[in-house]
Amino acid sequence: MSGPGPVRIVIVGAGVSGSGVAAGLVRAGAAGGFSATVDLVDPRPSLGAGLTYAPGGDPRHRVNVPSVRMAAATGRTGEEGAEEDFHRWCLERGVLEADPAGWSEGLHYPARSEFGRYLDERLRALFAAAGPVRVTHRRDRAVAAHRRGVGHGKGFVVEIAGGDVAEADALVLCTGNPPPEPPGVLAALGGHPRVVADPWGPGALDGVARDDRVLIVGTGLTMGDVVSTLLGRGHRGPLTALSRHGLVPRPRPPQATSWTDFTADPPTRVGDLLRRARAAVAAAHRAGRPWTDVLESLRLQNGALWSALPPDERRRFQRHLRAWWDVHRFQAAPQVARLVEEAQADGRLAVLAGRLVAARAEEGASGGLWVVHRPRGGDDLVGRSCDALVNCTGAGHGASFGRNAVLAGLAAQGLIRPDRLGLGIEVDRRGRALDAEGRPVPGLFVVGPPTRGSLGEVVGASEIIPHALGVADALAAEALITDSGRVS
Repeated sequence: MSGPGPVRIVIVGAGVSGSGVAAGLVRAGAAGGFSATVDLVDPRPSLGAGLTYAPGGDPRHRVNVPSVRMAAATGRTGEEGAEEDFHRWCLERGVLEADPAGWSEGLHYPARSEFGRYLDERLRALFAAAGPVRVTHRRDRAVAAHRRGVGHGKGFVVEIAGGDVAEADALVLCTGNPPPEPPGVLAALGGHPRVVADPWGPGALDGVARDDRVLIVGTGLTMGDVVSTLLGRGHRGPLTALSRHGLVPRPRPPQATSWTDFTADPPTRVGDLLRRARAAVAAAHRAGRPWTDVLESLRLQNGALWSALPPDERRRFQRHLRAWWDVHRFQAAPQVARLVEEAQADGRLAVLAGRLVAARAEEGASGGLWVVHRPRGGDDLVGRSCDALVNCTGAGHGASFGRNAVLAGLAAQGLIRPDRLGLGIEVDRRGRALDAEGRPVPGLFVVGPPTRGSLGEVVGASEIIPHALGVADALAAEALITDSGRVS
């Protein structure tokens, strides 16, 4: 980093990850005496919300954690009362009274857009306060980045879509979850008006008529959101959701407490970890505790457990256990879980297990679609007509390098590389990007979902925020060491 004077930091992306880093830098500056100018580069108008919590979203899309347990994203994690800050904000803004449907078993699960409003309000106040760290939200899109000068430690230049550039001593990539990547079978339908390739796009579901026969590809949390939106709009046509295993997210329990320590002697084989988890569930049952207490232990310890697995075992987890982990780890808010269950019970929604093997546009005036799948465990093929198809296969992490110009450019320069699972960007334990030769790049950090292949589950706010604050602390410590002359 640079010598004495404000450290220049550019953060690409102002969602939970990027805003969390900026918030951590503000807090660290106030406590540690270093100064910095921070540019948050993101075209979205709101801070912290990103795509997941964007204001104006469907109010039926709820956070899957009660308001009293949502993690604070303003750098206050660990402070007394910080973990209930969102709940207090909801009480002050009348959110709970205005949303009686959000209550379940004495807890409130607000709309995700409300959490976005909370983040934006709290972060703007934090960034506006006077202090040694000044944060500027540059509402534009980063289109390229490259190292400034030659050799290590020379910083970076970030090119902005509007034609401006931002120079940085340190660059933090917080690009979040990339848009969904449609399965290869659907490639022939690219651009078809009856195919919703990205259900999170503006007005993505507006073209689905109430009587349409809808095929939803994917049965995870996004499927639940799509079903909630369609049924909330009065959809009458049949809904069918298809995924390889036909698994739907488990409902969120009112309470889960970590109960088992798997990290004292972390398994180095996925099979051993699975056996230990099953044994812990059985022991919990004998002790009168729910399986979700074991899941909470795995969630909190997942970083250490992931780091203990060698690359081949991580691949084995991806192939055989990822689908099962996701539906247990990423639980649905009670309201969404009930809606999906009731829709299945009354025939409005069918959930199928199988593999999509073919898809084409039907000829004639109907303009519909013909899709074919192979049911799980069978050899026969099943074809069906549908009027609309919605891709709910999740974030397209594997395609992020090809679809994000900043990442593609940095990779071409040898400054970053894909992780071994193809899920994102390879980083070390501190979140520093590894170059093409596997060496940490000074001043280049990655935070959030793009690090999941290296660090484990860094997808939910409860995992992202500690990681973001840790990177902020590392940046602050590095700046202080540089200023003291101990590191060049």
